[in-house]
Amino acid sequence: MKLVLAIISEVDKNKLNLALIENGISATIIYSTGGLLNRGTVSFMIGVEDERVDEVIDLIKKNVSERKEVSKSTLPPALQSLFFVSKQKIEQGGAVIFVLDIENFLKV
Repeated sequence: MKLVLAIISEVDKNKLNLALIENGISATIIYSTGGLLNRGTVSFMIGVEDERVDEVIDLIKKNVSERKEVSKSTLPPALQSLFFVSKQKIEQGGAVIFVLDIENFLKV
């Protein structure tokens, strides 16, 4: 048994969740905020048999997209005029995936 922990952008949550449901894979979703742009992220906790891990990873790859977003300055507007503030395109999206061995899995 494995635990697949996938951290993705909240933008991709519904698409991935639907794909998992359609393939008979249940998941627990945990909401969080993080990353360079402090955007919403979600963590999917997916318990699956060893032989389904590759299937789950493929579903994640197919249903999570990467995109470029412009970073915003954290300086107040009054200070932005005093300093050179450049906007940068930062890659967002995609997924960070961990696959962990599970010693015991119970549904009660």
